[in-house]
Amino acid sequence: MEQHHYFLNVEHKDSDFFSFTDYFLDKPYTFKSCTDIFSKDCIDYGTSLLLKTVIKNVELSGAVLDVGCGYGAIGILLKKYFENIDVDMIDINQTAVKLSQENAKLNGVVVNAFESNMYENVHNKYAHIVTNPPIKAGKQNLFSVITGGIEVLEDGGTITLVIKKKHVMESLKNHMNQIFGNVEVLKKDKGYYILHSVKTKAN
Repeated sequence: MEQHHYFLNVEHKDSDFFSFTDYFLDKPYTFKSCTDIFSKDCIDYGTSLLLKTVIKNVELSGAVLDVGCGYGAIGILLKKYFENIDVDMIDINQTAVKLSQENAKLNGVVVNAFESNMYENVHNKYAHIVTNPPIKAGKQNLFSVITGGIEVLEDGGTITLVIKKKHVMESLKNHMNQIFGNVEVLKKDKGYYILHSVKTKAN
C-alpha cells in the first residue's frame, strides 16, 4: 500500500505556503502552513480538544514531547500555557519541522523541533508526551507511538493523545493498557477520545 504523500519529503513551491489565523481559548494565533500538511488551515477539533483537556487535567512540568508535530500547534500552544516546560517536537516530514520552527518564532515561544521517524532521533527522557498521532501512517505506526513512547518517558511520566472512535480507538486503548498497565479516558466528545496513561515503576 502506498504511503500517504505527507510522509514523503517533497519539494514545495513558494505558492504552496500560506498563513492562517485561528483562535484557541478565545486568543488568536497565526501559523504558517503548507498545502499538504495535516489540518492545513485551522487548528483541528481533535487537537483543540486534546489541548483543552491537557490544560485542565494534566499538570505539565519538565520536558514535554509532541510526536508528529505537523506545523507545531500542540507544542507551541502548550508552551504558551505552561511557560516553564521544555518542549521538543518531532516529525518525519522536513517541511513540518521547518514550519514548526518558524511558527514558534511567529508566536513568541522557544521550542525545539527536529526531524525524527517516530523516536529514532530522540535521545532524551520526557515527563510527558502529548500527541495527535498520525492516523494515516497506519495502525502499526500508531501503536509504535505507544510502544516507543514508554521507552522515552521518565518514571511517573505520562502520555496523552487524541483518537477518533472510528480510528481503532478501542484497540489503541487496549494497547495503551497492555504497555502501560493503565489507561484512562480523560474526555470524550463528538467521537473523539482523549486517552491518558502513566508510566509506573511496574512498567
